[in-house]
Amino acid sequence: MIAEDRFRDEIAKCRRCEACRELVDSACLVFPKMFSLADEERDSGQKIDSQDLIRLANLCNFCGICPCRDIRTAILDFKTEYTDQHGLKLNIRMIQSVERIGKLGGTFPGLTNALLQHDTTRGAVQGFLGIHRDRKFPRFPKQNFDKWWLDHKVASVKKSIAKRKVAYFAGCTARYLFPDVAQATVDVLQRNNVDVLVPEQQCCGMPTLLEGDRRLTSTLVRDNVETWADIVDQGYDIICSCPTCAYMLKVVVKAGAEEHKLQQLLEESDGDTVDWPAQESLLAYVHPHVKGSLQVARKYIERMIDRTSYFGAIDADKRLKMSENTYDAGEYLLKQHRTGELDTAFEPYGVDAVYYPPCHVREQRMESPYEDLLNLIPGFKIASINGSYCCGNAGIMGFKEEFYQNSIKIAGRLISAIRKLDPKLLTTECLSCRLQFQQLTNYRVKHPIEITQEAYARQGM
Repeated sequence: MIAEDRFRDEIAKCRRCEACRELVDSACLVFPKMFSLADEERDSGQKIDSQDLIRLANLCNFCGICPCRDIRTAILDFKTEYTDQHGLKLNIRMIQSVERIGKLGGTFPGLTNALLQHDTTRGAVQGFLGIHRDRKFPRFPKQNFDKWWLDHKVASVKKSIAKRKVAYFAGCTARYLFPDVAQATVDVLQRNNVDVLVPEQQCCGMPTLLEGDRRLTSTLVRDNVETWADIVDQGYDIICSCPTCAYMLKVVVKAGAEEHKLQQLLEESDGDTVDWPAQESLLAYVHPHVKGSLQVARKYIERMIDRTSYFGAIDADKRLKMSENTYDAGEYLLKQHRTGELDTAFEPYGVDAVYYPPCHVREQRMESPYEDLLNLIPGFKIASINGSYCCGNAGIMGFKEEFYQNSIKIAGRLISAIRKLDPKLLTTECLSCRLQFQQLTNYRVKHPIEITQEAYARQGM
């Protein structure tokens, strides 16, 4: 098992480094267990058992708190290789698609909600799907976002006044469980003279990626890349209100695409150096003022190329096109504000709130745009939770029988920090975090874009 050997190598590197032994042990379950296994291996001389390795890998919810990407990549590769060989459990295959669950549960939402609120039928569903008995189910709305959009799109922004046009990637959780978030996103964008398109869409692929389901993940990503790269060619930016979807489209799908382009450069050159266009993002980051191209040693480029990229079989140019034209909704609105295009005619919204920037906002390296935006609303007092915190839910992971208690443990420090501030309102853009907060607290929870929409709507009240 190639990925298993690489995982063992990374564990050995972590044991030599140990920077994370104290850094993340209060927010991460992986490193304490990893160091325990590594110490035992060193003391006994016995290699870590393969089953211990998969149990270790299954503790990782890919929150991104650890500073080293290598160990995360090794865990994901090992988990994927293990799934390739052993397959996924039936219950995981059934619950890893939020889109499928949303469509099934939303067909008859009243009946579904009644069944999930009754102890006997809820217990039967939880047992069959491998969901922990204490996990609360979200309620299915009367109308999902897709149905709302079909009725609403006739009232789109007139082309004559639209300053920008975007295609909205709503994400499965907003489409099927929290349609108010998706509706608020459309409303706020249209309020700012943005023409909004909502194409037919499917899952971003993150849930299946984290379960190691390479086949389904590759299918979802390939279809998304073809669809959304074509939409970019039509002059649209891509907007996500879900930070996980944005992270997937902007960062994860892009990984390896630039290296693939480097392989093309190597194939077109016969010499010891390669003519590398300076506008390529890898070079532009290091040499931002260089125009034209640079001569780069062939052996240097060869070392950079990763020929085993997860999405290497998917067109690299289209992946880059999609990722480089994708924006988190808060990021996009803040960009509008900085160019003077954002309508800031907010009415007072007197409330003390706490904002939690979720893991996949941190992973996008864009700071916290909603903090700046919410501070534009008169009377809105916001305190932010910053630092190495994670809600622990990680999409479907927090629902699984074997991970539920771990998800509660991970969330402990964050929940304590929130309770100390005791807000009237809790806000975060991650709907997985929202489900966890609804599980563990009694606070009202809203997406920042819902608050923005409400601040606009208060005019004339």
